[in-house]
Amino acid sequence: MKLRILAVMALFALCSVAGFAGAMLPLVPGDAYLVVNFDFAALANQPEIKALVETQLNNQNDNYADFYKRAGIEPARDIKNVTIFVDGKERSGVIVNGSFDTAKISELVQKDTELAGKFAIATIEGMQAVKNTANENANMMFVNQNTVAFGTEEVLKEVATLNAGKGSDISKNKDFTGMMEKVDATSQVWGAIVTAPNWQSRINVPVTGLENMKTAFFSLDYDKEFTMVFTALIGDNKELPKFTAAMQNLLDAFKGWVASVPEMAEILKDAQVQDNKENLARIVVSMPAADFMTRMAKIAEKAAEPKK
Repeated sequence: MKLRILAVMALFALCSVAGFAGAMLPLVPGDAYLVVNFDFAALANQPEIKALVETQLNNQNDNYADFYKRAGIEPARDIKNVTIFVDGKERSGVIVNGSFDTAKISELVQKDTELAGKFAIATIEGMQAVKNTANENANMMFVNQNTVAFGTEEVLKEVATLNAGKGSDISKNKDFTGMMEKVDATSQVWGAIVTAPNWQSRINVPVTGLENMKTAFFSLDYDKEFTMVFTALIGDNKELPKFTAAMQNLLDAFKGWVASVPEMAEILKDAQVQDNKENLARIVVSMPAADFMTRMAKIAEKAAEPKK
């Protein structure tokens, strides 16, 4: 259910810290263990992805579907960047930046009688917000003219505190910034995992041997080439051979998991495990974007076939 809520909120949207292009990291709590960032403007330039976003929005029965239309918002056109996080208390939040006008949205909610029955104007830590009367996880807070945040009231209080320059955001986490300096954070989609004592149970890793992982980063780019990379950084360099073997086991586990879907197996067929001989290992999947889309189209066709 949490992932569904995140997906709905994201669809509203759908190196040094200064180099983390687009991401709203100063608004992400310092104890966040999962951060995912979408360069939505770049993704929406891909016709297939733009069509997917529009289809999903047309099919959803959420109050926000009607909200977009009344506010004159076209997510594929107006949303620039989406950052999703899960904090140490398992609370999720979404931060959306775009070319929409938050003042106009606020005015619309106050004046439109139909919307007023679904949303209520409120104040959170001195910042104007819109409470979703049907879903406490989907409250919306206006951070600035072009930025809004979604989440529970407690999560939005935390974001408001960070926006006021108080508290500690994720960019102050040395493990997080250490990983980000080693990877490409300009990818169209990227995510980072900061480990904690019980991180394996949270992420549900299907293989053993990854205990030494301190942080992990995954990225996805889709243009002429489809490229997906999962990178992990360990704390003890001596453990790299063992860790690289565990990464290979992880890749093999995924290959086994999708073996019954030939098209997915083809995507992973040439995936490789690489390491830097020091403290980093990665899984790399790369192929021409046209080949990737052909395989994904076949998977979609099979999924749509009536079950016998």
